Amino acid sequence: MKTCKLFLFIFLCSSLFADEPLFVRLETEKPLLPLYLTNVIDDNSGFDKSYLKQLEQVLSFDLSHNGMTYLVKPSQEMAKASHPESFENLGDVQQWNALKVHYVIKPRIQNKQLAVRMLSVNNGTGKALDGIALTGNLAQDRRQIHLIADKIHQALFGNEGIASTRIIYTLKRNAATKDPSSDIWEADYDGFNARQVLTNAGYCVTPLYVPPKSGGAAGSICFVSYKTGQPKIYFSSLGKGEPQRFSLLSGNQLMPSLSRQRNKIAFISDVTGNPDLFLQEFDPEQGPIGKPRQIYATHQATQGSPTFSPDGKSIAFVTNKDGSPRIYIMDIPTPDMRLKDIKANLISKANRENSAPSWSPDGTKLAYCAMTNGVRQIWIYDFLKRQEWQLTQGGTHKENPSWAPNNLHLVFNSTGNDVSELYLINLNQSNATKISAGAGEKRFPFWEPRS
Repeated sequence: MKTCKLFLFIFLCSSLFADEPLFVRLETEKPLLPLYLTNVIDDNSGFDKSYLKQLEQVLSFDLSHNGMTYLVKPSQEMAKASHPESFENLGDVQQWNALKVHYVIKPRIQNKQLAVRMLSVNNGTGKALDGIALTGNLAQDRRQIHLIADKIHQALFGNEGIASTRIIYTLKRNAATKDPSSDIWEADYDGFNARQVLTNAGYCVTPLYVPPKSGGAAGSICFVSYKTGQPKIYFSSLGKGEPQRFSLLSGNQLMPSLSRQRNKIAFISDVTGNPDLFLQEFDPEQGPIGKPRQIYATHQATQGSPTFSPDGKSIAFVTNKDGSPRIYIMDIPTPDMRLKDIKANLISKANRENSAPSWSPDGTKLAYCAMTNGVRQIWIYDFLKRQEWQLTQGGTHKENPSWAPNNLHLVFNSTGNDVSELYLINLNQSNATKISAGAGEKRFPFWEPRS
């Protein structure tokens, strides 16, 4: 496999401390609101108590990791205030105010049908969700619980939750062998229901979902594979079909990024002798349109990790043109612009070694990785405040942040000593939660976009 300078941006550093816990800064964007979740009412549910407990744990995870609420510790007073003898009675608003509870959620399963009653204490309003069918198959029912959690989020806060979304990532199992495999996997946002989506695709890195059409769901992916020896970009339907090579361009092609408009792909290629930034007009159904054009190049410097702005008009990327890799942003140049006239603006000024920028779906923030006191941490640049700040702390390296559709959550991978796991965080909570399990190194997570 040909060694390329681009590896500086996609493979992680040494001197890692994989056994140390992860921490994030104590400051948060907004305070979490207290929510009381009652036990699931078993009204001839059709399931045994242990299964009900498993479903309850899934809902508890969703409600305590939605970035808006935290679960209060149950007490006898709260249990009494929630009137467990009556599904429709969620209690008195004044009593819940005295208990410092903002929301009350009461689930019931009757004849394998899940229903939920909700009380918003501040405005005294109640809402209901009914008719969610359960099967007794935990993998299927987990997704039903995720859906109900998102419906609860919509009812309480007026916008979609992210519990029903998914994440793709690479899994390298045989790190000790000379030719380790790295396959592409997909999992629910909490790491469960993990499944391999491609087989025999070679050594794979940096997978991403192809943005779905309006009103649709992501059904295909883009990734880089070393199947032919050199890194090349491929596209594939999820779980079926033979991967199709993106371009017959010679040399190394790495780090693809797709515009949300589904009409452009940016990537890094050394076809001209140096790893530079290229842009290709593109259609997911037809493939490349015309020829790729070089849109950023610097003498004897390495470019990497492009990411499109949500409107598809700008690109953030990494270049070490000033001596160390940093994050720059530029408007996409017109075809008639000369390379020497194309300018990029520096974003990451707090640290000298940066990588893996990821633009939030609403365009207000950029997440990226930066070497901070000898450890790679996740940082955020806020375009509205024109400020950058450190999100994560702790002694374990962290890389490859990817935003959820709600502009609040991120997934990233830690790594070190042949160990790499996936973690979930959001800007309103002060801890990171490990969501991956099992053997192998999990890297390059990418969150499923919404249309």
